[in-house]
Amino acid sequence: MPMEDAFNAAKVMSVMYGGFFKDVAKQIGSEKALALHAKQGELLGAKLEGMVRAEVADKGLDIKTLSSVLSMAPAVFGMTPEVEETATTVTLQSHACPIYDGCREAGLDHETIGSMCGAMAATEYAALTKVFPQVSARLEFKSAADRPCIEEYSLAK
Repeated sequence: MPMEDAFNAAKVMSVMYGGFFKDVAKQIGSEKALALHAKQGELLGAKLEGMVRAEVADKGLDIKTLSSVLSMAPAVFGMTPEVEETATTVTLQSHACPIYDGCREAGLDHETIGSMCGAMAATEYAALTKVFPQVSARLEFKSAADRPCIEEYSLAK
């Protein structure tokens, strides 16, 4: 599937999900809805962990392997982040995000989307670091709609 098609498909699903999230938050409250949303990060963390494990095989985790996996993972959402690699870190800058765009189209505000992304990312990172404790990760959510999100993964030596 071409990247533009994957992006558009993820955006449409995010419009639907964003609307669902708004309805759930109205019914049970934003805090509970956000906690349920964050739990889904466990699934993403497990998928990412599986991708890393498949690449690592028996050779041990290094920054090149981590960078390779992290460069490929966003493609399922039609995203092509800018990837920067150092000796101990991999940084992904995502300018275009179908999840953000879809949630905005569903009527969610920037702050709510930031809370959703931050909560899910924290759960995803915890699932990954449970299996690979030498990896740490953090999300810097975009400061404005036209700014990039930045994810930084560090590998302890």
